[in-house]
Amino acid sequence: MISKKIIAVVAVVIIVVAGLGVAYMLTAHNNSTDGSNVVVDARGRTVTIPNEINSVFAMKSCSLELVSFFDAVNKVKYLDGTTAGSGGESFTDPNRTHTFVMKTLLQGLPTVDTNNYEAVIAANPDIIISSDVSVSTLDDYQAKVGIPVFAINADIEFDSPDMYSQILALGKLFGENERATELVSGIQSMISNITDNVNPVDGQTGYACGMNFYGQGPVTFLRTSGSGDYLPFKYSKLDNASPQNPLNNGQPYDVTQETVISENPQIIFIDGLGVNSAWEYIHTNYGTLQLIDAISNWQVYKTMVYKDWGTNWVNQMINVYYVASVVHPDFIDPLSFEDYANEIIQLFYPGTSVTYADLAAAQAGGGCGLVPFYPA
Repeated sequence: MISKKIIAVVAVVIIVVAGLGVAYMLTAHNNSTDGSNVVVDARGRTVTIPNEINSVFAMKSCSLELVSFFDAVNKVKYLDGTTAGSGGESFTDPNRTHTFVMKTLLQGLPTVDTNNYEAVIAANPDIIISSDVSVSTLDDYQAKVGIPVFAINADIEFDSPDMYSQILALGKLFGENERATELVSGIQSMISNITDNVNPVDGQTGYACGMNFYGQGPVTFLRTSGSGDYLPFKYSKLDNASPQNPLNNGQPYDVTQETVISENPQIIFIDGLGVNSAWEYIHTNYGTLQLIDAISNWQVYKTMVYKDWGTNWVNQMINVYYVASVVHPDFIDPLSFEDYANEIIQLFYPGTSVTYADLAAAQAGGGCGLVPFYPA
């Protein structure tokens, strides 16, 4: 059994990631001679931050989401108001779980266009959290606004050691080490609860589809598929009918109808964002698609919205448990799935009144469940 104990030694945190069997080290921030702190971000940049952080500005996808897991979300004074087409936080889109859960706190805050340097300077946050990938872009932005910019990685999930590194680093950054440790330990416990107790699924392969990825057009049965890195399959030990993304980036990608037919999955999961369009595609092409076992036997299910301006990490963990309840009903009774979902929400948002039922009712697809079948 893999240990989930977090050991802190001076400024180094060593953690063993459940299911990975690897240990890694995170350098925490250290006091510098001028009273400020130094912290290494997700892009390997050394960022000097003020000794006390009273205001936070989260820009680009997933930055506010990660901040929302901490009490530091109460220090967010402005929201990313980047113009349409370039991103920005949206309270008219309930599919973003973090803003749905935190809407009472966040929806009244003013917005700042991240491309307007003067406006960002005027907002005067103590720290900027950004998911920009390029080190040069991060450094250039920091130089132009004169405010420390700490980078997070929006393109990783719970099977990456870097995910835990950045949670722990944010805990150090915000002075919330205990919360970061609690979150990491809780995530690992939720994962190992499945991986330590289920056996590989024999005689079945899964196909995941209907996910949004970087807004590349309407999601359908073929756009996009889950790559071979789809975590709900990985943790439930269900073989993925689709191979890894040829780009080797672990992200969803487009496939052809012929490809899915040849892969012949026995069970299909459609993302909430693409349920309607995927069902319409299946209905229109039923005569051909019934060659797929999952469709002829109608083992077609829907899940929570996985990606919407970045990864919905909370929803993805809920999806992990839903898939497990479908393929391992002897271990996770489908009738108790909602209890697990509520436990997951409380892990990420302790004390929230928002429940799984609330999320399911508000978000596209209406939550997890069997997709209704209507004969073609």
